[in-house]
This record gives sequence, structure tokens and C-alpha cells, in this order.
Amino acid sequence: MIAGIKKYAFLVHHKDYSDLLDTLRKAGVVHITEKHRLDEGNVLQVDLERLNRYRSAIRQLRILVPGSAVSEQSEDPETVLAGLESLIKEIEDRKHALERLRAEADRARPWGRFDPSVFRKLDDTDWTVSLFSCSRKHFREEWKGEHAIEVISEKGSRIYFAVIHRKGEFPDLDAGEETIPERSVAAVLDEIKVNEDLLADADARLKLKAPEWNKALQDGSKNVINRIEYLTVEQQADKYAEDNLYVLEGWVPDDEEERLRKMLEDSDCYFFAVEPSENEKVPIILKNNKFASLFEPITRLYSLPDYRELDLTPFFAPFFMLFFGFCLGDAGYGLFFLIAGFIIKRKVSLKLRPFVTLAQYLGAAAMLFGMLTGTFFGMNLIDTGYTITGQSVIRMEEYGVPAKTVNELKQLKDISFSTRQEFVAEVIKVTGGDIPGAQKNAILKSAEGNFSLIRSFRHLMQDSLSMFYLAIILGAIQILFGMILKVVNISRQKGFRYSLSVIGWIVLLLTLIIFKGGAALKLLDEARVAFLFNTLLIFSLVLIFLLNTPGINVFLRIGNGIWDSYNVITGIFGDLLSYIRLFALGISSSILGFVFNDISSQMLSVPYVGWLFFIVLLLIGHSLNIFMATLGGFVHPLRLTFVEFYKNAGFSGGGLDYKPFKLK
Repeated sequence: MIAGIKKYAFLVHHKDYSDLLDTLRKAGVVHITEKHRLDEGNVLQVDLERLNRYRSAIRQLRILVPGSAVSEQSEDPETVLAGLESLIKEIEDRKHALERLRAEADRARPWGRFDPSVFRKLDDTDWTVSLFSCSRKHFREEWKGEHAIEVISEKGSRIYFAVIHRKGEFPDLDAGEETIPERSVAAVLDEIKVNEDLLADADARLKLKAPEWNKALQDGSKNVINRIEYLTVEQQADKYAEDNLYVLEGWVPDDEEERLRKMLEDSDCYFFAVEPSENEKVPIILKNNKFASLFEPITRLYSLPDYRELDLTPFFAPFFMLFFGFCLGDAGYGLFFLIAGFIIKRKVSLKLRPFVTLAQYLGAAAMLFGMLTGTFFGMNLIDTGYTITGQSVIRMEEYGVPAKTVNELKQLKDISFSTRQEFVAEVIKVTGGDIPGAQKNAILKSAEGNFSLIRSFRHLMQDSLSMFYLAIILGAIQILFGMILKVVNISRQKGFRYSLSVIGWIVLLLTLIIFKGGAALKLLDEARVAFLFNTLLIFSLVLIFLLNTPGINVFLRIGNGIWDSYNVITGIFGDLLSYIRLFALGISSSILGFVFNDISSQMLSVPYVGWLFFIVLLLIGHSLNIFMATLGGFVHPLRLTFVEFYKNAGFSGGGLDYKPFKLK
């Protein structure tokens, strides 16, 4: 539901305006009406840049020290920000220096420990030294006889060597010339050690101060946000009497009015409630019970309701839960959600626990539909063997199966059938005709199966065709329920007489479903209820074609009724077909689970390590199936809610989120 809220106007002298803002911010309950665009001057620009610096520092600190706690103590945010930025720059500079030095060390390492000044002593002579490297297979021993060659090192498949020669007489060798290192590898390694020590020291300082700096940076970020919000609110007042009188407007929840009034009693502010204009956006506060409030984040994914209409959250919540269970369609997956929820809930913050609880509710729905379809981690519990035993005969007699039928079924005693379809077909063949539903369930319940644990309720599990019809039935129920809510919505916003046409459609649809459907199922005698059927039919047509639009002539009403009939009939059939996706997704999830089980079981034939492949494939396959089924189970019920249900409920949306002016 939507909590009540009132619009207030606050009148104050310009000298007392800042005191009023401080009081309102301290109260923390007033949603200020935004009338004027904030002038992004130099002050605001500086604050925005500072806020970006704080956010960047918080993000970098979390990367450098993952999982760091937040201390209760805090230092000056500005000092911490400057110090952290300096330390982060130092760490980055050290890391870049180490990358450069390690590359230099790699280049100098093949040439060993040497003094670069030795090479400079040859500058005043006719001689010089050139460095070469080549692969081992390209090195020729005859080069040593032709040139003054000294092999320095061999690294992997390459040979590194030096050649002493006269200047201007460059040796003609099939080898790559190397650059003479500016210093030996020893000097480079010494510098690497110094930088590693300095980097370790900087990391240690960062880890030591991380909790306190986390707190300081968050406080600094909040301070900047509060300052920006204050500047924004400060400019929302209308100014009168040569800018001496300021008028500020805002929205106050009904249950906070009294507290705000007491806080403003001793101030120099005059305040009073005012009526909002007809099309004015009113801030929305959703206030639902514990169950429905779990689904409020889903409501916000689309749009908040308008203040003058119903909050549909508590009405779509049960349907969404059932639809998710229908799409996931596996009792094992639902059990996984429940158990994982209990484990995770202890480890997450209070803010995230409602999301875990929501996942558990969705898991419970998946368990319900998984038991209904007889699917547990991809295993088909319906087709788990059917055998009539001596104990089965006793049970059938106890359940009230006629003695004649029991005697006929004794022909099938101790014959095993792998599937329900085979078993039922043989039962019908033996008994010589169709069996009433109650007797059929009693026979199924009495038959022994591969798992005695599920024998007593296996007969309640439904086949694919039954689940197809169930998806259509659930869709029809939600559509009709949405139309009833539309009557309430229209009555609240325009008046009851504007909803008469929708009432006519509800009466018409229910009349056709109850009377025609009941007659088709032989639950009603069509002749005996003909008068009531015709009366309700005429009543609904009058509402649809003659009372659809108050205030216009009868011919326009008939025209509107005809156009409305086209839209409703085509819309309802289209909407109803959309719910088939529930059946399709549930079936696909079950089939994929079965396929992964089948593929995994084939690995058991591999000697020695087959069980390991079996477990790995089973875990990977079902993890993938859970992910895909969960994604589909969330997205498609979301579409059914926001498109089919919202449309039939007359949802307009566009509500403004309630954001009170307060210290963050």
C-alpha cells in the first residue's frame, strides 16, 4: 500500500532561512519540492570534483586492500584523501619502476657481472667490443678462429658472446647484435631490492591504516554529498517581497507530521498544509507487510505507482512467486535455494538479507511445483515404476476401489511397468473402460514403485498436459484479478461510474467460464440455468455498450463499446497465450536436468576415474541449468507482471520516489 503524505509550505524571513534548512535536515522527513534547477557554479563544481576524488579513492582502496574493515575511529577526511592519493601514486610509481627494472635486469642478466667503465676505457683506442646473441644451432665454432670471441653465457637455446674488433671493422656474423647494458645485472638487482622494500613498506602502511582511512573517506564523501544536497535545497525556495520572504514547499509523511510540528514550534517559520495540484507528482512511500515488502525492489524495476492509484506489489507478489516456481519446476533446485539461503543469510549484511529471504520464498515455490511435476534434480519421479503386489490389492480395497475392479487388476499382479502411461493404459485395458478420477488415483497410490518414500503422494504429480492447462488457468485467474483491481483503481481516481464497463467485462467473462465451462464438464445442467445465464449476459452487455463512458450520448457509447470489445477480446486472448511460457520454461528446465543426468551417468562406465567425471559433469550441468532456469524464472514472470497484469489492472505508474532532506 501507499503511505499517506501531505504537502506543506514553509514561510520564513530570508535571515532565518538557513536555520529552517538546518531544522528540516535534522528532522529528516521532508521531501523538498524541486522547482529550480541548481546553478552549477564554481562552488558546486569544486564539490563535484572532490566527490569524484573521494569515490575514486574508496574504489582504489578496496582494490588494493580487499575485504578491509571500517574502523569506528576516523581522521580528517581531507588529510586522509591527500595522503592516500599521494601513497597510491607512490605505489603505482614503484610498480612501474619495478616493471622497468625487471625488464632491464632480463636484458643485462645474460652478460653477467661487469663494470661498464671497462668499455669506456676503449674509447681512446682503435678497439671496441660488440655483443651478439644467436641460437645454439646457428653458432659456428670457426668464428672463434676468425674473430676474438668470448662466450659470456648460454641461456636456454641461445648463446650470448662478445667480439673484440677494430673500430670500423664490424664482424660479419649470422647473429643478432645486442645493446651493451648501461650497468651490470648486480646493480639493477640492488635497485630492484630497494624498490621492493619501499613498495612493501607502502603496502604495509596502507593495510595498517585502511580501516581508519575507509571510515574517513566515507565520511568525507557523505559530507560532500550533504553539502551538494544542501545547496540544491537552498535554491528551491520561491522569493517574494523583494527577496525578503522565502517560501519553501515539501512533502511530509502523515506519521511524521506531529514530530515535525514540535521541532518547528519555537522557530520563526510559519508553516501550513496545502492542497497539491491535480496533476502534481506526489512522492511515494511503499508500506507493505513483511512478505509483500520483499517484492518492492521488483516494483521499482518498472515504475512506482501514482499516489492516487493502488500499489500492486501485494497483489502481484503471490503470482510472481508461483510463476517463478513454475518456470524453475524442480524440487531439488528449490531445496538448493532454501538451504543456500539459510547459509548465506548469516554472512551478508542486514541490507541484503531481504533479498536472500526473497530467494528462499522463490525456492519454496520451486519445491512446490517440482513436487507437482515430479522432478527432483532432473529425475522424473512420476515414472519410477508401477507394480501391483499383494499389498497393493489390500490398499486398493482400503481406498474403496470396487471389488470387481480389484479382481480384474489382479491379472496385472507382479507385472512391472516403467512409466505411468504404460501402467494406466494397461489398467484401462484390463478393466474394459475409463476409470473415474478418484479410483484412478487410488490405484496409482496403491501400486509399488522404485522409491517407497514417494508412493503415498506420487499420484498427485501431474503430467505435461495437466501443467499446460494449469499455466492457462493461472493466467486467466491473474487477468481477471487484474481487471477487478482496475475497477478499484478507476473508482479511486475518477469515480465508480467510470468503472461500470470493466465490471461488465468481468461479469461477462465469469458468466461464460462458469456456465459454459460447467456445462462442458457436466457440472451444470445448461437448461436449468439458462435464465440466470441470459440475465447475467444481458446485464454485462448493458454495462459494456451503454454505461461505458458517462457524460456522452448513447450512440457514442455504443461506438466506444464496440471498439472496446475489439481491444478486450484480442487483448485477453493474446495475454492468455503469453502464460504458456510458464509451461514451456518448466518443461525445458526438467528436460535439461534429465539430459545432464543421462550424460553424467554414461561416465560411470569409464574404469577407475568414471565416478570423478560423473560428479564433475553432474555439478557443472546442474549449475548451468540452475543459472539458466533462474534467469528465465525471473525475467518471464517479470514480463507477465509488467505487461499482462499491469495492463489489465489499469496501472499508470510514474510515481516520484520519496527522498527526504536529511544528513546522509
